[in-house]
Amino acid sequence: MKLKVFLICTGLGHVMRGYESFAEQAFQALSKDPSLDIILFKGGGKRKAKEIPLWNLARHTRTACRIAKYTKTSAYIVEQISFFFSLIPYIQTEKPDVIYFSDNDIGNFLAHWRRFTKQSYKLLFCNGAPLRPKSPIFGNCDLIQQVAPQHYHNCLKAGIPAQKQTLVTAGTEIIAELQMLMPSEKEALRNKLGLPEKTPLILSVGHISKSHKRMDYLIHEVASLPEPRPYLLLLGQQDGSSTEIIELGNSLLGAENFQGRTVASHEVANYYKIADAFVLASLSEGLARVFLEAMSYGLPCIVHDYGVTRYTFENEGYFGDFTHKGSLADLISQVLSENGNKSRFYQRHNFVYERFSWDKLISSYVEMIQMVAN
Repeated sequence: MKLKVFLICTGLGHVMRGYESFAEQAFQALSKDPSLDIILFKGGGKRKAKEIPLWNLARHTRTACRIAKYTKTSAYIVEQISFFFSLIPYIQTEKPDVIYFSDNDIGNFLAHWRRFTKQSYKLLFCNGAPLRPKSPIFGNCDLIQQVAPQHYHNCLKAGIPAQKQTLVTAGTEIIAELQMLMPSEKEALRNKLGLPEKTPLILSVGHISKSHKRMDYLIHEVASLPEPRPYLLLLGQQDGSSTEIIELGNSLLGAENFQGRTVASHEVANYYKIADAFVLASLSEGLARVFLEAMSYGLPCIVHDYGVTRYTFENEGYFGDFTHKGSLADLISQVLSENGNKSRFYQRHNFVYERFSWDKLISSYVEMIQMVAN
């Protein structure tokens, strides 16, 4: 008998962060396993086979923002609560064995509903952010998926038992063999995308802001390089805080040497194909999917040196101390000077494919779901 699994992601259809791309890809991968009957519940988009968009007050809507203001909460919480109420009828009629999620707030609501209704579904929480071990969700869920050893050991130290955790790293879509563009093809695609054909291109993918992703630090570091500087392209979700970053980039680098864009998720691959290097300036991540995506195209990845990046890249990354000025700029110069060695692109691709592709990880995910169900 198949296990009935609900995979839920409130932001899918509204925004595209790591949570959303993970949920989308995990659904596609797990749907192929004959032991699972999996349904994807999402915040928006089209209804498809086994994909159900639920009514909710999305975090970016005026109504959600107004309710958040008057209730002194966040629009994100409003989205989670409204989505949860839309999910309840499906829980009552479909009676899932496992509910798999990454948003901790809706996980807490589901735990309370389970206690109230005395139902038996199990809660599987993917700790991708990651959250601090004292978060209520760790007590409310049945199994915690840790995507990196550092998060597993941090929870152990905080008193969360080993039997309540499992280490299953992040899966991502990676083709088995890297197909690099010829120089002429690369130039043609850059031209089509409105980017300079010959200038070295530095790509950063993530929320365009100065908070967690520290795009302002990246801009200052590129601006400190001697001319002619590489072209800097920021790709990601934008909100009210993004304007400051775009203005800073235009001011320090010039509109001819800088741009910030938001594109559909299926279009991001084109930008990885034409970039010369990838940078993420954040000082901490759960296990950023953009690391895996960038390396799957063979790109040299420049990152802050900490436990998660060492686990992710081992000897295949370029590590610096991004709390200091000049650290990132020095690494960019080093990477661009080495970029003629195309064999390294194939080496990096093979490394990430063997460790993080769905092809290699799907059996671990199925075992994890079976483990929490039993």
